[in-house]
Amino acid sequence: MAAIKKNLARKAVKTTAKHTARGTVSKLKRDPLRAVTLLSLGGLIGAAAGWTLGRSTSEPASAGAPS
Repeated sequence: MAAIKKNLARKAVKTTAKHTARGTVSKLKRDPLRAVTLLSLGGLIGAAAGWTLGRSTSEPASAGAPS
């Protein structure tokens, strides 16, 4: 009976190790693309927000001057 338990335990460890290794490789392949995508999207949104705020707060020189 002990031999069966030991054999099952080894199979479980082997299967878990394979699953973990495959998942890690899969994440390493996906994460760089995701990170670049999210950073680019954040940069574009930030640039658009900055540009919009800059345009709304700055007035042309002739607009505020009395004539």
